[in-house]
Amino acid sequence: SVWDGRYLLAWARELRAIRLPDGTRPPLAGRAPIFADMIASVLEDGPESIAVSFGLTCLLVMVAFRAPRERLLVLGSLLLGVIGMAGAMALLRIKLNFLNFVAFPITFGNGVDYAVNVAKRHALEHARGNTEAVHTTLSASGGAVMVCSLTTVVGYASLLVSSNLALRSFGLCMAISELTCLAAAMLALPAALLLLDRRGPTAP
Repeated sequence: SVWDGRYLLAWARELRAIRLPDGTRPPLAGRAPIFADMIASVLEDGPESIAVSFGLTCLLVMVAFRAPRERLLVLGSLLLGVIGMAGAMALLRIKLNFLNFVAFPITFGNGVDYAVNVAKRHALEHARGNTEAVHTTLSASGGAVMVCSLTTVVGYASLLVSSNLALRSFGLCMAISELTCLAAAMLALPAALLLLDRRGPTAP
């Protein structure tokens, strides 16, 4: 079955092991070998691209924030959103393919943006001595963060009407990632900031 990824990879590997009497490989063409190459590319290049994307995201967060607490909170919010995305994909039984796996490295860049905006505004209000820093952050910047995310969701959701199943899957994964990262930045992150504010001031 060409729809069984493990079998398809094994089949393509054995097919490529064939040699003609003169020792050369016969040329291969067709849907099955191409699909096998796509799956192999996801398995080989996917983890590397995800690691590079996450590493560069961490570097930018470290540059944007001086306080270790804020760095950890922003990255924690991002990881919570990514875990939520992966969990939603598992519940919906969305399988990774050669296109939707790109949603993970993209999510690191898109998803961290919401947490960065919330944390930056909170740090600004906190530096001003605002005792209601979390409340001010959500009331002043929360709406802008939500609109930014929801307009992006609309853009990705437009892919759901595509006749291409891979594009449709990519659009669904990205829409889910936007919502989970937004929820993490607008719910979990402010809750953590509020708890830390109530414990008293910390050194920057």
